[in-house]
Amino acid sequence: MPNYFLYARKSTDVEDKQVRSIEDQLAVLRALAKTEGLNVVEEFIEKQSAEIPGRPVFNKMLARIEKGEAQGVICWKLDRLARNPVDGGQISWFLQRGIIQHIQTHDRSYRSTDNILLMSVEFGMANQFIIDLSTNTKRGLNEKVKNGEYPSRAPVGYFNDRRYKTIVVDKKIAKAVREAFEYYANGDTRLEDVAKFLAERGIHTRSGKTISRDRVTYILTNTFYFGVFRYAGELHEGKHTPIISKQLFDKVQKVLKGRGKPHKSPKNESKALCGLIKCDECGCAITGEVKIKHQKNGNVHRYAYYRCTKKRGPCSQPCVKEDDLTGQLPDILKEFILPADCATELLKMAEKDEKEALQSSSIESQAIKEEIAAISNKLRVLLDALLEQDIDREVYRAEKRDLVLQKRDLEEKMANLNKGVVAWLEPLQNWIKDAVLLNETVKTGDLSSKKSSLRKICGSNLFLKKGKLKFVPIKPYAELRCALKKFTKKETCLISERVTGIGPVSPPWQGGIITVYDTRAYQLRIKN
Repeated sequence: MPNYFLYARKSTDVEDKQVRSIEDQLAVLRALAKTEGLNVVEEFIEKQSAEIPGRPVFNKMLARIEKGEAQGVICWKLDRLARNPVDGGQISWFLQRGIIQHIQTHDRSYRSTDNILLMSVEFGMANQFIIDLSTNTKRGLNEKVKNGEYPSRAPVGYFNDRRYKTIVVDKKIAKAVREAFEYYANGDTRLEDVAKFLAERGIHTRSGKTISRDRVTYILTNTFYFGVFRYAGELHEGKHTPIISKQLFDKVQKVLKGRGKPHKSPKNESKALCGLIKCDECGCAITGEVKIKHQKNGNVHRYAYYRCTKKRGPCSQPCVKEDDLTGQLPDILKEFILPADCATELLKMAEKDEKEALQSSSIESQAIKEEIAAISNKLRVLLDALLEQDIDREVYRAEKRDLVLQKRDLEEKMANLNKGVVAWLEPLQNWIKDAVLLNETVKTGDLSSKKSSLRKICGSNLFLKKGKLKFVPIKPYAELRCALKKFTKKETCLISERVTGIGPVSPPWQGGIITVYDTRAYQLRIKN
């Protein structure tokens, strides 16, 4: 009595989704073997496509049949055995030589004495089905790409909407992905730090592990996040919503390309004014320390002081107690308090300029639209040239990449145009607010607030010389101090006027303040 191998296969490919599942195949084929009295010695189960040769379970089964362990095969249909000419030819050859004496499917029998033409036709139809399916699939994918739809699994921060067959932003984790780009763009962060950053926000691998360095690099270099995706070696414009701007993406690429060793955070807790002051003699940073002094009565006196780090060599500047240093801060800050009436006039002028700027931005917006339309036309001409075989595909890809990136830059520029036209307004408003609130900062005595205000006023130009603070204020605080020094108690009425240019007026007016943002300068003149 001949022995039979039972073979069941189902892949995850599209063509197999309408075929009976493996469990159903096994149930039907076992019942068929029992009904027909076929002796099944072993069952072979495979979950792999038969599109190309090389299925391990199938090859193992044929090798054992060739050794004589079985003389027949039971399967659902012939296309379960083969969908490619290599495997189909091997089955036909085994059947002709009698190595396989009988193939039994759920509805038909094939024997070595039968006409081989029918089997060849069925194998040919199975192979043609694969070819047609592949062609149709590629055509469908190319059509999706042409429409700006990414034909693959969505990257981290997005998900595939199966209902509408689109990719949409995953609001739960998109913010964390954007923050990861911003975090790395600072230039002092390792890839491992970004992986840990994402893990803390619930973004892991499928197995729940922390994302690897290579995966972080893939995320940070994926153009999909600013609205462009790569498919078949080409860049394509996407219809999906970008998570980040191209400007941030470019900044991250520069950091990835040339980032050196990350800065290490100091282990010791620094004092309040550390990082703000430099030594006037050698230019080294001023650091703060705590000194412990044991008194005769047994008490311990702790006090903080500041000194030069002397990293560049010997320095003669003495140490300064923290109280002596912080006592100088109120007098410095008082020199830059902006009067409330002056602030009101400046804000009115800024709001007027905002309205004028928004009206004029429409002209520039139209010019950008024309540039975008011109690039779109170039892309169409480039595609026509490729279809007419006037240019090579590699040339097409290179030129298309440049045009797509140029178009994305222009689209971002246009999107930010209205916002950029009045980008100076928010810094100006913040400066006015800070200058007015200096009065409260002086009164409260909050050291961290004073440090923050000093950094805004002096930048990195605050020095310590013989226990005294020296500084050169940055604009517009320098002009503010100049105006306040010339302001007297008798002069209570201020007139606000608009002046052109950037920087101080020459010759100087009798009193005045110029605040510089973008290409706008404002002067407040004291009325005599």
